Amino acid sequence: MGGIGKTTLAKKAYDYPRVRSRFDVHAWVTVSREFGMRRLLLSLVRCIPGMTDKFLEKTEDQLAVSLYRKLKDRRYLIVIDDIWSTKVWDDVTRCFPDDDNGSRIILTSRLKDVAAYADPDSPLHEMGTLSLDDSWKLLSIKVFGANDLCPSELEDIGKQIAEKCGGLPLAILVVAGHLSRIARRRESWIIVAKTVSSVVANDPDKCLGVLGMSYSYLPNHLKPCFLSIGAFPEDFEIKARTLIQVWAAEGFLKVERLKSLEKVAEECLEDLVSRNLIMIRKRRFNGEIRSCGVHDLLRDLSLREAQKEKFLHVTSTRYVSNFLAQRNEGRGFSFLSNISLNDSSELSSHVGRSMFFWGELLISAQPQRQFSLFASFKLIRVLAIFSHLFPSFPAEITQLIHLRYLWIRSNGGLPASMSRLFNLQTLIFQQPELYYMYKTLMLPREIWSMTQLRRLRLLSGNYLSKPKRSGKTDEGAASDVVELSNLEELSHLCFASCTEEVFSYLPNIRKLSILDAASDDASEYLKNLVHLEKLETLKCVCYGQKRLSLSNWCGSLTSIKRLILSGCLLLSEDMASLAALPNLEVLKLRDNEFEGRAWTVSDEDEFSQLKFLVVAEPRLVNWEAGSVNFPNLQKLVFRKCIHLEEIPMDIGEICPLEVIELIGCSSSAQNSAKELQEEQESMGNSCLEVRVYADDDESSSLFDFWRAVLD
Repeated sequence: MGGIGKTTLAKKAYDYPRVRSRFDVHAWVTVSREFGMRRLLLSLVRCIPGMTDKFLEKTEDQLAVSLYRKLKDRRYLIVIDDIWSTKVWDDVTRCFPDDDNGSRIILTSRLKDVAAYADPDSPLHEMGTLSLDDSWKLLSIKVFGANDLCPSELEDIGKQIAEKCGGLPLAILVVAGHLSRIARRRESWIIVAKTVSSVVANDPDKCLGVLGMSYSYLPNHLKPCFLSIGAFPEDFEIKARTLIQVWAAEGFLKVERLKSLEKVAEECLEDLVSRNLIMIRKRRFNGEIRSCGVHDLLRDLSLREAQKEKFLHVTSTRYVSNFLAQRNEGRGFSFLSNISLNDSSELSSHVGRSMFFWGELLISAQPQRQFSLFASFKLIRVLAIFSHLFPSFPAEITQLIHLRYLWIRSNGGLPASMSRLFNLQTLIFQQPELYYMYKTLMLPREIWSMTQLRRLRLLSGNYLSKPKRSGKTDEGAASDVVELSNLEELSHLCFASCTEEVFSYLPNIRKLSILDAASDDASEYLKNLVHLEKLETLKCVCYGQKRLSLSNWCGSLTSIKRLILSGCLLLSEDMASLAALPNLEVLKLRDNEFEGRAWTVSDEDEFSQLKFLVVAEPRLVNWEAGSVNFPNLQKLVFRKCIHLEEIPMDIGEICPLEVIELIGCSSSAQNSAKELQEEQESMGNSCLEVRVYADDDESSSLFDFWRAVLD
């Protein structure tokens, strides 16, 4: 049965610190009904530390062998969530070595025979529905909070509503989300109780019926947001900002005075979360939603309602022409598997606004007909081609002048004709060939005319030339440079583009990442960062043998709130300059070089606003610091600090500090962290939590790190 809490229980066990500490490797994979063995193996491989950058190029059999070898002789904990068939188990179990060393696999399934098939000798834990008392307790807590009681005049009606939810936690949560948004009056609750009773009596799938009732109660401005969730694959972890940017580009959000569309979209996301229709997967340190997802039953509801309203059509069919010809009135389309684009030249749509392609585009037609599908949707605003790699940038895409959001991968550069997309707000362009060869993408100068751009995200390093100050149009008239005043995010700029002239035409940049090989003149270029007065987030990643010096530029970043450094030389005087930054709240250091392999923070150096510190420095041996240096630190993370000798005991005296986390660090550092916690507990400080993990769940490959930097 769906919505009964299987995944929630498995997640509690998987995340429990005492459980995790017993295993060397941790991996979680969701199978779902849209099962693909390669996708499943890739999901597992990405969880295993030490896998190389080249796993994306491996065959299915090669992935299975690599996974087996990496797990061999290591104690692992693996969760296989939502498994639907015994074939999946037969296919994947060959990857798990049985070394009789205490490794464990947790399966969740709606099908008892599938769960029993995996290990007939292990007892099954069968989830039951909640009792009436527990159902009411859950509903009451979600509506009124853990510390407030339900008003007496609502209690009997509330218990009736809880009972009609059939003991299913998901149904209770969604109904509670609706009740928390309406007036706390008896007559309002009676209407909900009657509606739930009617749905349960008439809908063969009682849970889906209750969820559908909650959808019908949604305000009109939230319904298209919920329906658009169905465009993403089942059990997919959706980046919150991707969702927000797509919603803003789609055109169905209502413009509000003094609010950007992204802010309106962000509020819609928070609203749907509060109604328990969207689940938060991860939050950022500052509380913002980082990623989210949706229960598969709620996704089923979204797809059902979207198809009924001709809002979105989702398919796994290979032949796109027949599918589109039968649904040419759809507003949006999502293709979950590889598709054939042959014979699509006659297709057209006057209502299509969004298209998502998750698989490869299989093309065997004549070159002049290959991408006619894109040109057929003249009014499209969102085009996301996530997996297919084009040999060169498709020229026909530059004719889609209504595009607001474009995600595309190509080994060819961006053409000058990109400037035709004058409505484009978000461009995500990945060029793997340049990335793997450490080469720089030359951006066309015409990009300066794309004045609506808000985000320009690129995988490889890129060179942005200075704009032409004046010139002649095709008609002979004079033309002046128009600054990219709407651009707020830019990645991955090379050092040579960090000039005062370039930055002067980017007045509103808030998020900038720099990716390049360190050079002797890099610091001189970075001095110009002072001209970006609104810059809040800076990521600087240097590759190659040479280290980037922070001297002469890092102290001028007075507006910076979030700073990520990799491949830099960290001298004591430069770290003192970082400490003096007045607004720095998040500092992440990875693969840098400390002077003398030590970071000594003097008593005069105070990171006054720093709340989150990540140190991922394999070469670091000594860290000398105290509570006076980090008075507002809330979370401290050490990752892969394999030579770090100890954590200073005085760090435990930082009053706001809530968590110290060590992942894949030296045993001496782990022991000192545990001693620090014991000392704090002996003094009555039970609020400080120390988490120690034997290994890193995140892949340590450079590819994954830079991809994270891009994100």
